[in-house]
Amino acid sequence: MGKRVLVDTDSLIDYYKGRMELDPADTHHISEIAVYEFIRGTKDIGEAKRMLEESFPVVWLDNRIVEKASYIWRELKRKGDPMDDRDLIVGATAIVEGFHLDTRNVGHYGKLREYGLSFSQGK
Repeated sequence: MGKRVLVDTDSLIDYYKGRMELDPADTHHISEIAVYEFIRGTKDIGEAKRMLEESFPVVWLDNRIVEKASYIWRELKRKGDPMDDRDLIVGATAIVEGFHLDTRNVGHYGKLREYGLSFSQGK
């Protein structure tokens, strides 16, 4: 049995452009942030959103994710090591939901390891 994986926007774009494959043994989800980041760069926003929602279960923000992201934001601010809010929310989503994050932006997410994030670089 494979992993539960949250596909970050960069990996999602590579997947749709045929530059990477998703392991069929894994179950793949996307966050609402990935939906937003992906569709904003398309010609037909509504069609792109429908395609994503038909292809992947979307994990929508809930109180647990918002609270975890807020907690981590405060900790990073206290350390003087801020993070982009979109990446923080994606990371918090993976942490709260127990997903492995598939991303090419490992540098963005490294600081979230101490909060329980596991990730790998997209292939």
